[in-house]
Amino acid sequence: MKILKTFILLTLPLCLHAQKVELKVLDNFAEVKAEQTQTELKPGWTVFDIKLKDKLIHYLDGAHASQLTDDYMPEFHITPAKDEVLADYVLIRLQGKKYYRRLAKSNIRENEYKRIEPAHFFIKSDGGDGFICHPLEALVKGDYILVNIAQKPIGDLQDLIVYPFMVP
Repeated sequence: MKILKTFILLTLPLCLHAQKVELKVLDNFAEVKAEQTQTELKPGWTVFDIKLKDKLIHYLDGAHASQLTDDYMPEFHITPAKDEVLADYVLIRLQGKKYYRRLAKSNIRENEYKRIEPAHFFIKSDGGDGFICHPLEALVKGDYILVNIAQKPIGDLQDLIVYPFMVP
């Protein structure tokens, strides 16, 4: 019974995100695999028995994302889940380190991002529930994530489900 509960709790976060994100590579759309961030808690200072704010740092394993784009203006095919809105998806550039990538700020909304909306992206319907989008301005070389900023964080350390890719 304990093994079954553990299995259900481990697979539950994967079941909560039913959306599909694809990236156009060589004139075909390839699915970008969702990854869960790893989070480290850096404790704050204790001054006169008063604990100051702790800091969370969200990491992704590996020096670079496994999904590469063809050019500096990648084309996405995003199919949001029933309770999601396309405008909740944002594009965030990650800070690259030797063995990992990380978000600059602990709170996802404090990072510099581009919301998927007509001001920053060309958006058209795919004829169904999905949308085909590409940025109006070329992206800088580096690692990026596409993330729904309205999602509920997972667990005590507030992990996130993200879609990583790299602009070579």
